[in-house]
Amino acid sequence: MEPTDPKNMTFNQLLYEATMEVFEGLGEETMQALVWQMGTKGVRFAPDSFDIKVFAVELRELLGDGADSLFEEIYQNVICRLELFLTSIDDSSNEFVNKGRRLAALQELQTLFGGVRDGYEDETR
Repeated sequence: MEPTDPKNMTFNQLLYEATMEVFEGLGEETMQALVWQMGTKGVRFAPDSFDIKVFAVELRELLGDGADSLFEEIYQNVICRLELFLTSIDDSSNEFVNKGRRLAALQELQTLFGGVRDGYEDETR
C-alpha cells in the first residue's frame, strides 16, 4: 500500500492507512479474510469511505475481545503516523497541524475503541 501524501491527507485517510497496515501485519490471507468478512457487514475499505465507527463495531462482533489487541495496534500506529506527519508538514491549513483537533480526534478514537467493548456500538449504528 502506497501512503498518501501527508499534505493532502485527512484524519479518516490516516485511520484507513493505519488500519490496513495493522491488517497487513496479520498476513495476506488473514487480512483478505477479515476484509472480505467485514465487507459483507458493510465495512468499506477505501480511504475516502472508511468509517472507523462501523469498522470498530464489526471487528468487535467478529473477533470479540480479540479485537482489543488490533484496536491497540491501530491506535499506536495512528499516534506514530501523526508524529511523523507533523514533522514533515509545514502547512497550517492541514487538519493535523491543529493540536486541539488532533487531540479531540485521538480522544474520540480511544473512546470508540474502548466503548465498543462497553456498549458504545449501539450509538454508532
